[in-house]
Amino acid sequence: MKKKLIIGAVAAALAGTAQAQSSVTLYGIIDDGITYVSNAGGHSLWKLDDGINQASRWGLRGAEDLGGGLRAVFTLENGFSLNTGTASHGGALFGRRAYVGLSSTTFGTLLAGYDYDFIYDYVSYYTNVAQFAPSYAFHGAYDIDRLAGEPVSNMVRYETPNWHGFGAGVMYGFSNVPNGFAGTPTGNPRVISAGVKYSPTGTSDAPYSMAAVITKTDGGNAARGVGTMAQVALNAKSIYTVAVGGQAKVTDAISLNGVYTYTNASQSPRGVVTVGAYELGASYRFSPFLTLGGGFTYVDQHRLGKYDLYSLGLDYHLSKRTDVYLFGTMQHAFAGQKYADNFLVSTPYSVPGAGGSLYGNLASTSSNQLAVQAGIRHLF
Repeated sequence: MKKKLIIGAVAAALAGTAQAQSSVTLYGIIDDGITYVSNAGGHSLWKLDDGINQASRWGLRGAEDLGGGLRAVFTLENGFSLNTGTASHGGALFGRRAYVGLSSTTFGTLLAGYDYDFIYDYVSYYTNVAQFAPSYAFHGAYDIDRLAGEPVSNMVRYETPNWHGFGAGVMYGFSNVPNGFAGTPTGNPRVISAGVKYSPTGTSDAPYSMAAVITKTDGGNAARGVGTMAQVALNAKSIYTVAVGGQAKVTDAISLNGVYTYTNASQSPRGVVTVGAYELGASYRFSPFLTLGGGFTYVDQHRLGKYDLYSLGLDYHLSKRTDVYLFGTMQHAFAGQKYADNFLVSTPYSVPGAGGSLYGNLASTSSNQLAVQAGIRHLF
């Protein structure tokens, strides 16, 4: 009898161990190539350029099965420059993502730490950049609508489980500043983000899908790398963006994508600055290996001027994890904006430039700027 009890206890213990399985995954992207810019501060520019297609990164993603559909999860993700070996995001060890939390198939996911807001997680997928274009095709040198991705410090976020294709999430980023609950100019900002999404399959890569998000940031405008790029460029104490995006597969080979954003930056030396951005793209898949895409973006900065952005991308997969690409991006500034300034051509926040404090040191000295890029990307 005692022997049976001992065997039963051991079996129960082993069963509990089997249920509490854990895993850690190392993943990343390595991206490098050659970039040509027609006019960067008045001169043509050739450079070895990493992060053309996607920013180079590596990360650790882990999960532990706690039973009953509940898991403990974490992600630590570092961004880096392949050509210099230095960390991006101001040299932070995990400057892209760093969070821990609980995920339940029934109740959703609760995370705390440092992560992107819902504009990046829900809407950026529908941009031309995510579909076929280079990172240079994001909106202007100061990422006016956060589509290029700007992480939030001291955040807590909750996402619902998928419900008949619908999902939603809310995020709150604490300022962590005494007597500065709503953020301070030189300290951490307060960030509020909320979004909804729909996909009939529960994933963004579906026959059609869509998402809508609003993100508001208060404070951090006087400290580079603390508030958003747009806040620092405009010196706006408060800024919010409403973003919507969607995609539809017309056929197995043809896909259409679109994004609209509206941004309102207030309490700045320029008063209230509003910006509307309209983006459309189409891609054609010749085969599982070869894709061609083209897109157009119109950004209306109203009193600050306007610009058109044309993008073209050709991508060929050598394998499931390695591809080579050829990109072209052309920006034309007009209606008050004198100088073209493709995203990533000039360093965000850098001043002075051809156009003053809103532009980087490598802005064009004319209203046009062309970037042509070729490179290779490997995922692991």
